[in-house]
Amino acid sequence: MTEWHPDREALERFLDDALGDEESRVLQRHLFTCPECEERLLEILPPLETEEGAPHDLEPPAQRGPIGPMGLVQRVLSDTGSEIERRQTRVAGERGRAAELWHEIRPYNKEQRRALILAEPCYQTWGFFEVLIDKSRQAALTEPQKAEELARLAIDLTDFLDPELYGPGSFEAAKTRAWACCGNALRILAQFREAEQAFQTAESYFSRSWLDPLDEGLLLELKAGLRRAQRHLADGVELLDAAIDLYREINEPHLQGRATLTKGTLLQLQGKYEEAGDCFRSSLFLIDGAQEPRLICISQFNLIYCLYDSGRTEEAAALLPDTRQLMERNGQGSDLIRLRWLEGKIAATLGHAALAEQALHEARSRMIEDSAVFDAALISLDLAALFARQRRSSASKRLIEEIVPIFRSCEVYDEAVAALIVFQKAVEMEQVTLGLVEEVAAFLQQSRSNPTLRFREET
Repeated sequence: MTEWHPDREALERFLDDALGDEESRVLQRHLFTCPECEERLLEILPPLETEEGAPHDLEPPAQRGPIGPMGLVQRVLSDTGSEIERRQTRVAGERGRAAELWHEIRPYNKEQRRALILAEPCYQTWGFFEVLIDKSRQAALTEPQKAEELARLAIDLTDFLDPELYGPGSFEAAKTRAWACCGNALRILAQFREAEQAFQTAESYFSRSWLDPLDEGLLLELKAGLRRAQRHLADGVELLDAAIDLYREINEPHLQGRATLTKGTLLQLQGKYEEAGDCFRSSLFLIDGAQEPRLICISQFNLIYCLYDSGRTEEAAALLPDTRQLMERNGQGSDLIRLRWLEGKIAATLGHAALAEQALHEARSRMIEDSAVFDAALISLDLAALFARQRRSSASKRLIEEIVPIFRSCEVYDEAVAALIVFQKAVEMEQVTLGLVEEVAAFLQQSRSNPTLRFREET
């Protein structure tokens, strides 16, 4: 909660529309997140009139229910001919039509879609803009190039959105969302410099927008993803803490849970397993499973991984059966593959060698089928560690003979291949140690986000 609070005079000038644009935006932003000042504002509102002209009081606070990010603006600025209400009615109608329009142009190629959207007024609405943003966010993890394409199309579409139709600050708010989604897609594509520029552009527009806390929270969350990819993990945690505080202030528990889950992953990467585990446990209570059921799967999986990494392997194993059932209902195929991998690692640690080998082989085969060669190599190293404990040098040789050609046939960094060749030579000379396995595995993990990293000077 911010320490500054507007006085009565400032609130009255806000109601009279006597503040400058910047002062008005700052005060409105404060009212979004400060229930006390919101109540003070409502107290000084003049009474509304009934259709017969008789004044009546506002509903008492207990009867109004929670006020969302646009709820305050509605109550403060509306009257019987409310412009806000007309705008919301317009957008609601646009949303319904936008879904139909997207279905109509979906079969077209991207050039045809772009030409239609930028030429035809029926597409140049806030409702259709929201469709493009939603489609971009949905595509980000599996089709980042498509996500970038849709985000850039949304950026161009914002130039056709009329602020007089959608309200002051709407143009800037739309630019904020579109550039943030573009930055997120660029981050997933590992174009970090371009992603940084996209987020800077989004922040610039946000400062001139209607300052919706949901826009700010999304911007903070997505930018934290970039900091994670850049390995600036502490900076990412700081951004997520700001998002979590913001979502708590505006009573958005699901979004708070989502940001808390992401914070946990950054703490996990820093080796802070206890703190990360606390984040995952908290997120499980906050996330709305009906809204985003897969997030529950991810949080539960990450909690198990934290327990495993912190040496609490038996506790981790106890959670596996329920997590598998959960993922089979709500997870994706890739989630189940990673769970199978983790089941193998846990079984190996507990001394169940046969179960571990079976699980790791299954996970590795699926990773190869999906062309996830980095993960396939890491699973191979887990198998190699298992074979090293059993002194099965011939099994290790077969393993490395399979994985090195796969790496060479794909667009994988030369240093990653070099690391595996070092491991291959050690296998051939029957000099594999657990230390070498761990060294190569750690290098492959780090090289994913830093392709300039070198593996040993002698390679």
